[in-house]
Amino acid sequence: MYDYVIVTHIPVFYKVNLYNELAKELKILVIFIASDTNEVRADDFITLDNVNFEYRVLHKGDIQNRDILSNIQLIKAILKQCQYKKILVGGWDLKEFWFLVFSHPKSNNYLNLESTINESRTDIIRSFIKKIFLNRISLVFAPGNLHKALLDKLNYKGDIKITKGVGIINKPNLNIVKKTYKKKYLFIGRLSKEKNIEMLVDVFNGLKEHTLTIIGTGPLENNLKKKARENIIFKGKIKNKELKTHFEENNLLILTSVSETWGLVVEEALYYKVPVIISNNCGVREIIKEGVNGYVVDIESARNVKETILSLDSKTYDKLINGVNKISVEAKDSEQLRAYFVK
Repeated sequence: MYDYVIVTHIPVFYKVNLYNELAKELKILVIFIASDTNEVRADDFITLDNVNFEYRVLHKGDIQNRDILSNIQLIKAILKQCQYKKILVGGWDLKEFWFLVFSHPKSNNYLNLESTINESRTDIIRSFIKKIFLNRISLVFAPGNLHKALLDKLNYKGDIKITKGVGIINKPNLNIVKKTYKKKYLFIGRLSKEKNIEMLVDVFNGLKEHTLTIIGTGPLENNLKKKARENIIFKGKIKNKELKTHFEENNLLILTSVSETWGLVVEEALYYKVPVIISNNCGVREIIKEGVNGYVVDIESARNVKETILSLDSKTYDKLINGVNKISVEAKDSEQLRAYFVK
């Protein structure tokens, strides 16, 4: 008897890590809708290496090119052969998820919600559709308050468990070295509109004594390179396991996204004892303590971002480092895991 049959999109590393930990105490079966995506990712972002739980992959290929009807038939066949207590779906954006919640009693249906009030459309028609889906859900695992705000907006009346996470990051061995403030900043992410990277480049174009290292690729890459000054360095696509060096070489991570349902890279920064500057639209702001381990800035104001950067000196940076050193990502992950132990 499985405690959970978890149905989710693709095997991204932080979900695989989460399921590995859950499988130590719960009996789970994970069904991946597809094995890959056509979106550009780091080479080790999607992986089925070191899996320690039972799983099935419905479509061997990009999720965008799957046969939905074939997937639904495969799901029916898999579920017919096993017994389970709960179905946990990874969203409301795929037809496979809709099939599952309407083919099971509401009391059996759980949802992992990763959408927030900021980017999820709540006009009359979309709200109506999402309310229909939520009416089939008895419990929602929500990472934080921006996610809960969306549920409140949609008038969800079921149970909510706050997880403070969307998965578990990789945790290689740390080399703790006392850092001095050298005005070195790091951005990691897709070079696209929702990351607000154009504004960030404009800000650092006006901060000649500060450097910004950009890791990632995306549709804005060529235009950004044309407008960026010499203090902005583009590194392109880098494997997750190679990020350690860049966190060690830089003083702060900066992520001023217009839309960021969570922001796993912020957890990675905190693990490597790197303070952060993030936008007020990042779901991960749940774990940021203002002036202690980072700052939350108003993305509507490039001036606010610039002033926050300029306010930092060796003294304030040392204070941030002390704050980051007191943060335990492991403790946060333990809290996330405990949320899934539902009576």
